[in-house]
Amino acid sequence: MTVEFNRDELGSIVLDSYELMLEIPSPNKKGDKYEIPSRGKLKNLPEALREFEDPQSAILHFTKSASYFLPRSDAKLSDYLQMLLSKVQKIQREESDPEKIRERIRYLIGYSNWSMDAVCNIFGMSASDQQVRERVHTMVNAELGLIDREKDVDIIVDKIMKWKSNNPRGR
Repeated sequence: MTVEFNRDELGSIVLDSYELMLEIPSPNKKGDKYEIPSRGKLKNLPEALREFEDPQSAILHFTKSASYFLPRSDAKLSDYLQMLLSKVQKIQREESDPEKIRERIRYLIGYSNWSMDAVCNIFGMSASDQQVRERVHTMVNAELGLIDREKDVDIIVDKIMKWKSNNPRGR
């Protein structure tokens, strides 16, 4: 079954995915690269949504799996878990179709993971913080421009730059 999102739903997913990403512990610089601690656990989160054919069972399994495995892999992921669970609740309040809820959660996690990887790549390949800022701005502006949310670009870029420098994680 193919699930379609309207512009507002997609916009909400994109904005929430950045908010979720900023709850991940800041990346560590290792040589020329930036790495997210416990990246593997974050990348595997969507797998729990595929465990059951029934969407409601899959969402419950996902919630239990995330609640169990994330804090065990890294205690610093408790803020991320709290934000993730609040986003799941938000989606459940906004949507009644269980299949669409599952897909919105899957896209939320996927977009957050993609942003995490893209931003870490930008951090690693940029010669200065100014270059990082410009590249991140271009990426975020391209995404948010498609959903008419350009007003949020500078706020998100500033939070990402704070996250990079390990200041209170861009909150």
